[in-house]
Amino acid sequence: MNSNNMPLSVYAGAEAHAHIQRNGLSPDDISMLLGASSGPKWLTLQGIDEYLIKHFFNNRRKPLHLLGTSAGAWRMASYAMGGIAAHQRLTDAYIEQCYSKKPSEQEVLNTCRSVVQSLLGKEGAKEIIQHPYFCMNLITTQCHGLTRSKRKFIKGLGFGSAALLNSLSRKSLAWQFTRVVMHHPEQHLSFKGLKDLPTRYASLSIDNMEDAILSTGSIPIIIKGVDDVAGKGVYQDGGITDYGFDLPLLPKDGFVLYPHFSKLPAPGWFDKSLSWRKPSHENYAKTIMLVPSDSFIARLPYQKIPDRHDFLNLSDTDRIHYWRKTVELTQHLADDLSTMDWKTRVQALPW
Repeated sequence: MNSNNMPLSVYAGAEAHAHIQRNGLSPDDISMLLGASSGPKWLTLQGIDEYLIKHFFNNRRKPLHLLGTSAGAWRMASYAMGGIAAHQRLTDAYIEQCYSKKPSEQEVLNTCRSVVQSLLGKEGAKEIIQHPYFCMNLITTQCHGLTRSKRKFIKGLGFGSAALLNSLSRKSLAWQFTRVVMHHPEQHLSFKGLKDLPTRYASLSIDNMEDAILSTGSIPIIIKGVDDVAGKGVYQDGGITDYGFDLPLLPKDGFVLYPHFSKLPAPGWFDKSLSWRKPSHENYAKTIMLVPSDSFIARLPYQKIPDRHDFLNLSDTDRIHYWRKTVELTQHLADDLSTMDWKTRVQALPW
């Protein structure tokens, strides 16, 4: 079959591309796994996640850093719990979430907390901290100025001004946001030479795990922020600063594996509509992207991947059916990945 008609597309930065063409790819070549912000778009990656959890990384012994924002962090947490059961709990709880016609920020936050609690179960936080090789990390965003207001109108002004200024320069986000990297307590993940935005580090723990995971998925304006996650303050979606990642993820040994719903990641939440704002090739030199192909997406219901507008445009019954059908079809991605000839399938980054 022509590679253009295969369910998965594989893209790699320069160093990763050269490695794959020489050696192919094995699980121990990967030292970091990325999970990006996505909202319901992550459901299109469900088959990939299941294959990686059950097969690709199943016999691993060396440490593997997991890094996620928003729903990507929720996915990474399911990996870190050491089995497919947590990922299935997340999938079911996420698909089944329902809201009133005009939900408040608090209603959405409460519902999202119940999804996170379903994911974690009774011992999830402990399982994440104690996993023998998956090292959980996530990014959340501390809000300052108008964006930390409890009043929706004032907060909206803050986020609106941030969006406008971001279109001129991403560095303007520094005026209202701090990136907070919450890392595994025994594996301190840090980024050398990171100068794009104010960044600080805090440790994950059993006590703060639920709030940390919840905060990184708290979408601005739609979901109320979470208080005092990593020190006093209001914390929201990690995707504000790092929606699709443009960070120097350049591990000394090994490469970064990045399942993503789009072949062009948007660096930050406000960059999604800015076609000219693209990640640097230097930051992606050691990254390998797994992306559902256009031909696969064309076979999904409505010929598109799920998104947040489905809550508005579809009844709960139709939305749930659509999302579950999408998850079912992602088995084709898993099947493709299980027989992947990395050397012949890898392509250069598409931007």
